[in-house]
Amino acid sequence: MPVRRAYRGSEIAVPRTIRVYNRTMTLDVRLRALLWAAVASAVVLYPTSLVLAHSSGVSWSARDGEYTIDVGYEPESFVEGRHTRFDFLLWEGEADTGTPAPFSHVWVRITDTGGNTFVAGGIWKQLYGPTTLIFVFPSPGSYLLEASYRDEEGNDIAVATFPVSVERAAASGVLSGRLGVFLSGLLVGALGGLVVSLVSARSRRRY
Repeated sequence: MPVRRAYRGSEIAVPRTIRVYNRTMTLDVRLRALLWAAVASAVVLYPTSLVLAHSSGVSWSARDGEYTIDVGYEPESFVEGRHTRFDFLLWEGEADTGTPAPFSHVWVRITDTGGNTFVAGGIWKQLYGPTTLIFVFPSPGSYLLEASYRDEEGNDIAVATFPVSVERAAASGVLSGRLGVFLSGLLVGALGGLVVSLVSARSRRRY
């Protein structure tokens, strides 16, 4: 987006609100980099982030026609309140011994036995390695994870559903997990406040 420059002097009398807008849009590179760092930190702490490979040797596999659906996960056991990482791969033939199958995205749905939906959305296939979802199961119990690999037009290529049994966390584990989320929130808030303060101070110095 091109920067709109405000004229000064006798040419045009520019309202103060427009000058503030222009100052904000033309922040120097360091401030903008800091702002993006704050946003990136929030994304990492509340992840939909993607990584590149099966994190461990633990995985589910299921055949659907000529394809093998391969879903890796870490850790090996599912515990409420803790991060679980799912890696989604698709093979032509057997898992790990066949050829990686092309697909556009994988539609992931996570539900519990009561019919409540916790995740329902598509994740684009990554250029390198598997497509990954990080999820926190909110409570112990039985869940279902459905993975639907689709082409660019949204047509199903291969679909499978896997049962997930989530254990109850120990009291200390729940407390430490909540404390970690609280401290993470404080960190993101402090970083965001620093960015806003720097932006405001820089804008005031220029008037």
